[in-house]
Amino acid sequence: YLTFSDEVKQLGTNVGVPSTREQEEALAFFHERGFLIHMTSTEILKNIVVINPQWLIDALSKVIRDGSIHIDFQKFKTAGLEEDARSTFETALASRDFLEHVWKGEQIEFFIDLMKRTMLLSEWNRESYLIPSLLRDTYMIPETGIPGHRCVYDFSSGFLPNGVFQRLLCLCVELSSRSGGNTNLKLYENFASMELEKGVIHLFEKKESQTISVYVEDDSSAGKVLTVIQSMLLKVNHDVMGAGLISETYVENAVTKELVSLSEAQQQMLSPWFHSENQQETEKTYTQKSDLDSFLESLS
Repeated sequence: YLTFSDEVKQLGTNVGVPSTREQEEALAFFHERGFLIHMTSTEILKNIVVINPQWLIDALSKVIRDGSIHIDFQKFKTAGLEEDARSTFETALASRDFLEHVWKGEQIEFFIDLMKRTMLLSEWNRESYLIPSLLRDTYMIPETGIPGHRCVYDFSSGFLPNGVFQRLLCLCVELSSRSGGNTNLKLYENFASMELEKGVIHLFEKKESQTISVYVEDDSSAGKVLTVIQSMLLKVNHDVMGAGLISETYVENAVTKELVSLSEAQQQMLSPWFHSENQQETEKTYTQKSDLDSFLESLS
């Protein structure tokens, strides 16, 4: 990799391109054509120009891997980090010390910021981070079912790739933590329960049917939660999945318990999802060019 603030600027000057604006335009051109990787959503990311993608892959694979196969906990014990390593691969909570160790102290802020912006990691507290793709326990729906009004995102007309649910979970946890709601979280590989928009919601991924279901316990927050989740899935689709995700959205009729298409529910002003003064901005809440912080701020 090269640092933009020093090495790239010097190289540009050496080849007759001293203008910072022209250097940025050149990097954007090479980035679009896949010759290098240069992300500009934050100053931390902007300062690193990746000229060898394998460097990125190697770094991320030191964290996102199967701990039961690829991790020698004895090595971490020797470094005094066995508990940190077990926390990472058994509960998906990685400490700052663990990340600094596996990345050998090199460009820590860059890798953390990269994983945040690609929705692979969210802050848990000041000392640790949640990495949803490392969650391993599978949630089994109880006989009583999952409480709340149900909204279903159906990807069966295409397919639901690995990582979509985990990124949605990452965004939800980040938004929940910003409002102080991550104290009663329940997290599984395919399920999560948390406080969001002043109410409890449950997320459930069902691979067999290629669906992600959202259950909202509080009637008054159902409309807002619908807008928030819609916006989050749009962001995941455009920012990470190349706008390739195809899905249909359905909401549950509270009386008949039948699923109704989103457009039909909106026409009917189906309660609790729609009423006269909400949901008018469902399609415009998400803006493709917004950075992650601005996006999350817009949902608050």
